[in-house]
Amino acid sequence: MATTAATMLHHKTICFTPGAAILNPMKQRLQAWGDSKIIKIVGAFVFNDDGEVLLLQRHTDDLGGGQWGTPGGRIEAGETTAQAMARELQEETGLTKVDLRELGAHHIRMPHGTVHMTSYHAVIPGGVTIVTDPDEHHDHRWFTLGSLVGDPAILYGAPSIMRDFGLLSFAGADWTLVGGSSVELLI
Repeated sequence: MATTAATMLHHKTICFTPGAAILNPMKQRLQAWGDSKIIKIVGAFVFNDDGEVLLLQRHTDDLGGGQWGTPGGRIEAGETTAQAMARELQEETGLTKVDLRELGAHHIRMPHGTVHMTSYHAVIPGGVTIVTDPDEHHDHRWFTLGSLVGDPAILYGAPSIMRDFGLLSFAGADWTLVGGSSVELLI
């Protein structure tokens, strides 16, 4: 019989069996929160002059590791969504002084947790240098909209969010919504 150990995270207990794969701290924290904690985040659909959208490949040790998603992240205490988006865009891409337009918000349920995401849209001129932090992202790439459709490496719900805001058109179900994931347009 295997011995178990427990770690307290935010007043909930996570048990693990010695020798089993140990989750990184972010995954442990989100699993401990479960549906009782909805994390408020921001994300930006940044387009270039050619109509391509900028996506960042998430670090393999992060949630959604290896998948491609928008620049964005958690809203810090005291920040507005616009302030958080400008900060995250600068931290994750090096872009500053970008004209961001708020699109609306979604409730996104993923296998590892639930977020409330406020989305933004921006267009930047071609030739602008993107600088990613290798501790957060492996790469960045400009995607044509057509290349996104059906791509299994796109992060949970991104196609549905883009469709809700008229940025992407596709027929049928969102192929990224797996494992009980769902996306609900709020505003």
